[in-house]
Amino acid sequence: MLMRAFVAAALLALVVPPADVLACGDKFLVAGRGARFRDRAVNREAAAVLLYAPPGSGLNRTGQAQTVEASLRTAGYRPTLVTSETVFDSALHGRAWDVVVVDLADGPAIVRRLPAATAPDVLPVAYNASRAALNEARHQYRRVLDSPTKRRAIVQAVDDLVAERARARGKPIGRIGG
Repeated sequence: MLMRAFVAAALLALVVPPADVLACGDKFLVAGRGARFRDRAVNREAAAVLLYAPPGSGLNRTGQAQTVEASLRTAGYRPTLVTSETVFDSALHGRAWDVVVVDLADGPAIVRRLPAATAPDVLPVAYNASRAALNEARHQYRRVLDSPTKRRAIVQAVDDLVAERARARGKPIGRIGG
């Protein structure tokens, strides 16, 4: 019995080498590492995303609105970028939106203007906000982005909100790339 355990341990040590012994590139062949495949995917082409960046907002001031729009387009969304209040109002009431991305300072005013029947999720983006303002915003909204530095952060936040909306409506969530 002891001999069997020793042979099994020796074979296991030969078959499964420690992580430090793997050569360059081999770590991607180990199960659970390498490319990350998301289990929950979103039908990005069908999602309606509205970006509101008026001239004085943090989104527009830092030039982040164009970066956010480009990130969402690269990911497969078809966002609409609006910079004036009148165009925003006509866009808001012109179709049903899934997510509206706004600056944190504009969030409360935007929520009051949302149509009650088809109210989209509001995703406020905070730039240089105080901890108290962020905590208050987290109680008010489903999701708040605090000074996103990675382009992927905005896409993940929009993905999460679109997936939650689809689940709430009872719609099946599509697959990425399929």
